[in-house]
Amino acid sequence: MNTPIDSSICPLCQASNQCGVSGEEPCWCTKEKVPEALISQVPNESLNKSCICQACIQKFNVDNVKEVK
Repeated sequence: MNTPIDSSICPLCQASNQCGVSGEEPCWCTKEKVPEALISQVPNESLNKSCICQACIQKFNVDNVKEVK
Protein backbone atom coordinates (compact mmCIF):
# COMPACT_ATOMS: atom_id res chain seq x y z
CA MET A 1 0.00 0.00 0.00
CA ASN A 2 1.35 3.42 -0.96
CA THR A 3 1.33 6.11 1.70
CA PRO A 4 0.64 9.59 0.28
CA ILE A 5 3.65 11.92 0.29
CA ASP A 6 3.20 15.16 2.25
CA SER A 7 4.98 17.72 0.05
CA SER A 8 5.35 20.10 3.04
CA ILE A 9 7.65 17.64 4.86
CA CYS A 10 11.38 17.23 4.18
CA PRO A 11 11.98 13.67 2.91
CA LEU A 12 15.21 13.43 4.93
CA CYS A 13 14.43 14.79 8.41
CA GLN A 14 10.61 14.86 8.32
CA ALA A 15 10.52 18.50 9.49
CA SER A 16 8.56 21.19 7.66
CA ASN A 17 10.42 22.13 4.47
CA GLN A 18 8.68 25.52 4.35
CA CYS A 19 8.41 25.23 0.59
CA GLY A 20 6.26 27.89 -0.98
CA VAL A 21 6.72 26.91 -4.61
CA SER A 22 2.95 26.81 -5.06
CA GLY A 23 2.55 30.28 -3.56
CA GLU A 24 2.38 33.65 -5.24
CA GLU A 25 6.00 34.62 -4.53
CA PRO A 26 9.01 32.58 -5.69
CA CYS A 27 10.09 30.12 -3.02
CA TRP A 28 13.56 29.96 -1.45
CA CYS A 29 13.88 26.48 -2.98
CA THR A 30 13.83 27.82 -6.54
CA LYS A 31 17.06 29.73 -5.83
CA GLU A 32 18.83 27.07 -3.77
CA LYS A 33 21.51 24.80 -5.23
CA VAL A 34 20.87 21.33 -3.86
CA PRO A 35 23.89 19.03 -4.25
CA GLU A 36 23.27 15.85 -6.26
CA ALA A 37 24.89 13.83 -3.46
CA LEU A 38 22.19 15.08 -1.08
CA ILE A 39 19.36 14.46 -3.56
CA SER A 40 20.61 10.89 -3.92
CA GLN A 41 19.79 10.35 -0.21
CA VAL A 42 16.08 11.01 -0.78
CA PRO A 43 14.03 7.80 -0.76
CA ASN A 44 12.77 6.89 -4.25
CA GLU A 45 9.12 7.22 -3.24
CA SER A 46 9.70 10.87 -2.22
CA LEU A 47 11.94 11.90 -5.12
CA ASN A 48 10.58 14.97 -6.94
CA LYS A 49 7.54 15.01 -4.63
CA SER A 50 8.87 16.87 -1.59
CA CYS A 51 11.59 19.50 -1.14
CA ILE A 52 14.61 18.98 1.08
CA CYS A 53 14.51 21.62 3.84
CA GLN A 54 17.06 24.43 4.19
CA ALA A 55 18.40 22.94 7.43
CA CYS A 56 19.28 19.64 5.72
CA ILE A 57 20.89 21.45 2.79
CA GLN A 58 22.93 23.67 5.11
CA LYS A 59 23.98 20.74 7.31
CA PHE A 60 25.04 18.74 4.26
CA ASN A 61 27.08 21.68 2.92
CA VAL A 62 28.77 22.33 6.29
CA ASP A 63 29.54 18.64 6.83
CA ASN A 64 31.03 18.32 3.36
CA VAL A 65 33.16 21.46 3.67
CA LYS A 66 34.67 19.96 6.85
CA GLU A 67 35.45 16.71 5.00
CA VAL A 68 37.20 18.55 2.15
CA LYS A 69 39.53 20.58 4.42
